[in-house]
Amino acid sequence: MDLTQTAVIRLEAKQLDRLFQYGYPDCIAGVLGALILVAAGWVFEAPKAALALAVAPLVVSIVRWIVALSYNRSAPPSSALHQWAIIFNIGVVIGAISWGATAAYFIYLDILPAAAVACSVAAMMTLCVVALYAGSLSITLIFGALAMAPAAVMAAVRVDSSGALMCAALISTFIVATLAARVVKQIVWLSVIAQSENEQLVGHLDQRRTQVEKLNVALKTNTDKREQAEITLRRTAADLGLVQGKAKALADTLERVSPVCQVTGLANRKHFDQQLNSEWRRATREKKPMSLVIIEMDEFEEYVNAYGRQSADALLKRIGRSIKGFGRRSGDLAGRYDDAKLALLLPGCDARNAARMSEALRKRVQSNKIAHAGAKNRDILTLHIGVATIKPSRTLPHSEIQKRADAALYEARFQGGNKVIAYKPLSKLKLERWDKPNDGPLSEQAMTQKLLVWGYDTAKEILRPGEKPREQVSEDDTVIAILTGELLIDVEGHTMAISAGDSIFVPQGIALLLQASGERPVVKFTATKSR
Repeated sequence: MDLTQTAVIRLEAKQLDRLFQYGYPDCIAGVLGALILVAAGWVFEAPKAALALAVAPLVVSIVRWIVALSYNRSAPPSSALHQWAIIFNIGVVIGAISWGATAAYFIYLDILPAAAVACSVAAMMTLCVVALYAGSLSITLIFGALAMAPAAVMAAVRVDSSGALMCAALISTFIVATLAARVVKQIVWLSVIAQSENEQLVGHLDQRRTQVEKLNVALKTNTDKREQAEITLRRTAADLGLVQGKAKALADTLERVSPVCQVTGLANRKHFDQQLNSEWRRATREKKPMSLVIIEMDEFEEYVNAYGRQSADALLKRIGRSIKGFGRRSGDLAGRYDDAKLALLLPGCDARNAARMSEALRKRVQSNKIAHAGAKNRDILTLHIGVATIKPSRTLPHSEIQKRADAALYEARFQGGNKVIAYKPLSKLKLERWDKPNDGPLSEQAMTQKLLVWGYDTAKEILRPGEKPREQVSEDDTVIAILTGELLIDVEGHTMAISAGDSIFVPQGIALLLQASGERPVVKFTATKSR
C-alpha cells in the first residue's frame, strides 16, 4: 500500500523515537559489557594501556545515554529529525569502534582469555543492537563491522588454530546478526505500516462517527419538528372539525328555518316533501292526477371530478333555473331532491303533458351545449329524466309516486342517459282478445264459459254512455271482459280502450276508473279467481 509523504515522515519520527527509547537498555548493556572487559583485563593482568582502552566503551555508553535522555526530553520538531539521526549514528559508530579496538588490542597483546571475553562482549553487543533497534539493517551492519571486523582480522593474522576459530566465530556471528536484522526489520516495518493504517482507519472512523452524531442530532431535530407539526396538524384538524360541526349545525338550522336550498335557490328536500304530501291530499280530494319529474345529470360525478365542486354547484343552480321555468302554474314546485338530483312537482298534470314537458327540458339543456370533459360518450352535458304520473287515492301513500319516478329515472340511466322515461302503470295489465277460430262466435254464454275455464267466477254489469266513471279496486286478481260496446279504463291518469271480446287481467290492488265510450251501452263481466 502506498503511503503519503506525511505518513512516511510520521513513520521515520516513530522509528527515531524507538531508537532513542531503546538507547537506554543499549547504554546499560554497554556499561555492563565495559565493566566485564575491565574486570577481564584486571584478572588476566593486562597492561594499563589495555585497561584504559577497555574503559573507552564505558565512557561512550554513558555519553550515548546522556544524548538519548536529551532527545526524549526535548521532543524535537520534524525539521530536526535528520540532525538527531546523524548524532545517533555517530554514537553507534564510536561505540562499535571502541568495542572492536579493545577486542583487537587484547588479541594483539596475546592475552587470549581476555581477548575471548572481549570478542564475546562485542558479539553480544551486536546481537543486542539487532534486538533493541528493531532490526535496523544499517545500524547492525555498521556496528557489527566496526565491533567485530578488527578482532576478526587480528585473529586471522595469528595464523594458529585458536585465531582461526575466533575469526570464524566472529564472522559467523556477523552473518547471523545481519540475517536476523533483515528479518526483524521486515516484521517491524510491516507492523509499523499496519499500525499507521490502523491509525488512519481509526481517524476515518472518528470522522464518520462525528458525521453520524451530527446526522443523529439533525434527525432528532427533524423528528422534533415533525412531532411539533403533527401536534399542530391535530390541533388544526380538531379546530376544523369544530368549525365543520358548527357549520353543519348552522346549515341544519337554516334548513329548518328556510325552505330554500342555499346552492340552487330551489325548495330544499324537506320543504319539497311537505308540499308533495299536501298536494297529494288535495289531489285525492279533487280526484285529479299529479306528476313528479326527477332530473339527474348524466355522469355528474365525473363532472365534479373534472371541474370541481364549486363549478358543479354553479351548474346545479343553472339547471335549477331552467327547471323552475317549466313549473309556473299554481302548485308547481321545483326542488333539490338530493345531492345530484333535482325534481319538479306538477299537481293536476297528466302523463302526456308531464312527458312532453320533460322532453322539452332535456332538449333545452342539450341545446345549451355545456362542456363536459369527463363524459365518456359525449362532450356536452345531458340529462336523464324519470317521470311518474298517478291519480292519488286513500289506499296509496304519497311515497308511491316517488318510487315510480325513481324507477323510471333508473331505467333512463340504464339505457345510456340523455333520455326521458315515463313510468307506465298500464304495463301491469294484460290484454287478451277474443279468438273466434278457437273460441267460436262471441256470445254471453261463450264469454261466461271461457272465464269459467280460466277458473274465474263472473258477475255481469252494464255501463251506459254519459254515466260518471266507476271506481273499481279488487282485493284479488280480476278479469274484466267486454261483451258489447267500448270501455275506457283509467289507471292512475293513464287511459286505454277495450272493445267487445277483449279481456283485461288486473292484478290485486290496482285502482281502475271505468267509463262507457261511444253511444252503445257496455256489457261488462267482472270475474274473480275462484277460491
